[in-house]
Amino acid sequence: MSSHDAYGEPERGRTFTVVLLALLILTVIGALFGFVLGRRSDGDTTSGAGNAQSPGPSTAVTTQGAPTAAASAAATPCPQFIGDAAKKRDPKAALPLTLKLFVRTDNREAWICLEADGQGLWYQGHDKKKSFYNNGAGETPEDGVNGLLLSTVTSSLKDGNEIFIATINNSTITVARDKFAVSGGQNYAEDVRESLPKK
Repeated sequence: MSSHDAYGEPERGRTFTVVLLALLILTVIGALFGFVLGRRSDGDTTSGAGNAQSPGPSTAVTTQGAPTAAASAAATPCPQFIGDAAKKRDPKAALPLTLKLFVRTDNREAWICLEADGQGLWYQGHDKKKSFYNNGAGETPEDGVNGLLLSTVTSSLKDGNEIFIATINNSTITVARDKFAVSGGQNYAEDVRESLPKK
């Protein structure tokens, strides 16, 4: 049998199609990666925790139906220290920040805050050393010490609940009303003991 018989041709066609699809997928991934890096390079700063880079503000945030601070008269403000840190990190941050979600586990607490223009989301994490923040009566999170401030936050809906994902380097932080999880460099998931605003 020759290598050009009827049985060999469909196999080559399938291989060509698979290779073509793989190249197309890699091209799309490369374009998205370039787009994200281009957006992030407009204000990267160091987080203060070792040599890890804390990305700059995210200007392309999808908040799927999230009300802006102006549209929600009863919006709960985020703590002032988060707004101050966000403005220091990104002078273009639209203040005041309003609370989208606050969660507390046994040892951690996190705030997800929305900029006044409804465009930028911020994550403020706090690993409790001595006490929780407790509206300023406890310890205040410090970036690189017991806290982490990120602007690379996206949101999505899952089963009617909004889930927020913050990223830094190779780690992903997932904040939901019932679960706080980190994957990447460290891997853990904790049950949420308290969340605000109340449903």
